[in-house]
This record gives sequence, C-alpha cells and structure tokens, in this order.
Amino acid sequence: MRKYIFLILILFSPSIFASIRTYSYPEEIKASDSYALTVDGVPVHVIDNPVPCSFAAFEMEQAVSVEIESKVTVKWVDVRPLSAGIKLVIKEDKICFTITEPGNYSVEINGKLSHPLFIFANPKEIKPSKDDPDVLFFEAGKVHRPGIIRPESGQHVYIEGGAYVIGAIAATGVENVRVSGHGIMDGSLNNRLTQEQTAAIFSVDNGYGSAGKYQRFIEFIDSKNISIEGLILNNSTTWQVVPINCENVTISGLKLVSDNPSDDGIDIVRSRNVHVKDCFVRVKDDCVAIKAHLDYPDNVIVDSVLVEQCVFWNAAWGNGLEIGFELHAAEVKNITFRDCDIIHVESGAVFSIHNSDKAIVSNVLYEDIRIEDARHKLFDLGIFRSKFCTDGSSDEAYLDEFITHDVWDNELRIPEGKREEHAKYRGQIKNITFRNIQVLEGIYPFSIFIGYDDQHAIDGVTIENLQLYGKRINSLEELKLHTEFARNIRVE
Repeated sequence: MRKYIFLILILFSPSIFASIRTYSYPEEIKASDSYALTVDGVPVHVIDNPVPCSFAAFEMEQAVSVEIESKVTVKWVDVRPLSAGIKLVIKEDKICFTITEPGNYSVEINGKLSHPLFIFANPKEIKPSKDDPDVLFFEAGKVHRPGIIRPESGQHVYIEGGAYVIGAIAATGVENVRVSGHGIMDGSLNNRLTQEQTAAIFSVDNGYGSAGKYQRFIEFIDSKNISIEGLILNNSTTWQVVPINCENVTISGLKLVSDNPSDDGIDIVRSRNVHVKDCFVRVKDDCVAIKAHLDYPDNVIVDSVLVEQCVFWNAAWGNGLEIGFELHAAEVKNITFRDCDIIHVESGAVFSIHNSDKAIVSNVLYEDIRIEDARHKLFDLGIFRSKFCTDGSSDEAYLDEFITHDVWDNELRIPEGKREEHAKYRGQIKNITFRNIQVLEGIYPFSIFIGYDDQHAIDGVTIENLQLYGKRINSLEELKLHTEFARNIRVE
C-alpha cells in the first residue's frame, strides 16, 4: 500500500512538477547555434533573429535558476535591465543566475551589443477554450499562414506559446477585441519573398499601408476596448503595434525584436486612453512613438497615454520615447512615461518631442526612468519643419536641396524669406516635466530645447532630481544643454 501512495505522490505532488512551462515550436523553427539555455535543468528552445540576436521564452511562477552556454568565450556578462539586480557567476564557460520573478532580460557578452540573448520569462497564463466560437485559436507546434487576421467585435485572437504565425492582424471599427498568447508573429519570411509572393500571403491593402511586406503587424483603426497581450513580434518590416483613432487600448507584455527600416515598436496615432505596460522593445527605429496624422479632423487628438514598466532598446535610427514627428491634430496632451528602463539608445534621443506640425503638445511627464546607455541625446525638444509635416514635401529634387540630417533627421530648412510663411504651420511644446531621471552608465549625452520663434516656443520645462552617475544636477549650467526660443526652464 505504501508504494502506491509513494507513486501517487510522485505523479501528483506539486513540489516535483516542473517549475517552468516551455513551448513546443514547429520543427521548421530551428534551435539557435549561438546559445543553449536551461532553466531549472529544463532545456528551453532558443531562436535566432537577424538583428542579430537570439531569444527564448518560457513561463514561471517562482524563482528559477538559469544556465546559458554560449558559442563565444565568455569573460564578462551584463544582464539588463540593471534594476533587476541580477547577480551572476561564470563557471566552466556557463553563465548562471537566478530569476526571481517574470520579466524580460538582455544578456550581453564581453561588453558587446552584437548578438545578445533575450530571455522572456512570462507569467503563467490561462488559455481560452478552443471550442469557443469567438476564439480564433492558433495552436502550438505549427507554422500558421493566415494572411491578415481580421477579428470582429467581441472576438479573441489567441496565439498559443509555441505557435508561429506568419501574418498580421488588422481591424477597423471594432469593439471589445482581445489579442493574446505567448506565441510568435513573424515577419522574417517577408524579407525573403518577392512583392508578388508576399502579397499572396497578405492579399489585402488596408487603406493605410501597402499590401504585402509593409503590412503592419497589429493595427486597429477607429476601434474601442482593445487588448493586445503577451506576444513575441519577430523581425517586423515596418510599424508593429498601431492603434489609430482608438479609445481604451491596453498593450501589455509584448516582446518586439527587429532591426529593419521604419520598424517602430508601438505607434499610438490619434488615440485616447492608451496603457502600455511590461513590454520589451528592441527595434532599429522608435521604441514608442506618439503621432497625430492621417486624414482626420484636427479635433481627433491624442489624450491620456501611459507607458510604464517597460524595457527599451533603440538601435541605429529613431529615438527611445518619441512624440512626433507627425503632429497634425490640435492637441497632444496628458502623456506619461513612468518606471521604465532604457538599456540602450544607440542614436537619436532618449526623450524626444519632435513637433514638426501645428499641434500643441502639453502636460507630458517622464518619471522614474533609468538610462543605462545613451550615446547621442538625452532631452530633445524641437519645433521645426520636416518632410513629414503639412508644409513638407516628398519631391526628390526639393528634398535634395532642403533636407538636412544635422540636428534632426529629415528636417527641412526654411527657404530664404519664407520663415514667417511657414510659421503658421508650427505648434507649441509646453508644461513638460522630467522627474527622477537617472543616467547610470555610458557617456554623458547632450540635450537641446529649440523652438521655432517666440510664438512657437518651448515653454515650461521642469527637470526635477536628474542624476548623472549618482550625482544630482542642480543647475542648467551643469547640463550639456543648448536652447533657442525656450523659456521657463527650471532645474529643481
């Protein structure tokens, strides 16, 4: 009798169940040659990305032990974000550390940014029923090629951990739609196909972007009550998560990994009440961009956006936390970036408001932001003319004469004698607060506050408790700051 009780305990005791849940990927998704990963002794599938980098995902409910083998000789390792407080040891060419809670981590070897390993430790999730008629269920262990998935109001698009979806999600005029799961949406295949082949996969022009390889990954237009959660978006060819004129949008737990032109991570366009949380974004272009363009009336504004508890890596182009360039609406207001880790900004600015149109940008708060590596600009607030604005131009001959890439990429010089004429298209930037900002490592980036003229100025910037390498900045003179048409700038 005792041996049967013992067998039952072995089979059903929670204490000896695996502490993690791994995902079963299709055979076509080959394991990385660069890294091998085990978590609590369980092998975890590692996938390569053209960045180049590798990534792996699993679910956890308690502290777990991580062991990484790398093909390169390991002498030094940084695990970011630093705020996670990861303590590691290197033994016998293996990298070992403990993760105490779900989160997203970048493992960087020998002080180089080339080919990191991203570890996505997901919280446990509850799966919806495959039998629910309102659930579009993409199963694990398969490569799916659905083209453009077009959910209707009340539907749930679920991509199971281990599912690999080559396609996109797009809908217009819907309500109460959820997109979730720990699976992968992939854009890699698009880069290897002709336009005709790619169009055969996607097939439909959504009216805001081209059919084929420029189809945005996840796009909702004129919609309400949208939730987008958990997915890995792999190697996007263009803007990735794009709510346009939407209300009540939640974007949480996403992992975005790409390095392609115009691969903005999350573009919030003319939308209201948007909450972005717990995301990991490693892109070549803007990590988060808030915009107000497309063919809408001026009163379709951006209002009440909160971005918090995210990890950002902006590579060769764009900026970390961007508002702009396209700001055609009357107002862009009540924007908060809070409690985020900026692990790398390789070019551009960490914080940027690029108002190249007529909007009034106001009441923007950046709070409790930790910066580990920023190589160009820290604060970048500018009011100027660009190729993207109402009085811009796409004419190649005109651009050859007037476009510059000096202070801002894609800025258009004002022709001689035309400054007052172009002033009517310019907006304002006012009431901006930077609070509890820490530059932890790296070089000391410079900052610029540049308005257009006295009527279109930077007005009211408060810098409160800015710390550079542990030292508090107490005056403007201590900043590497250039200003023009900027007033009421305070350091506290």
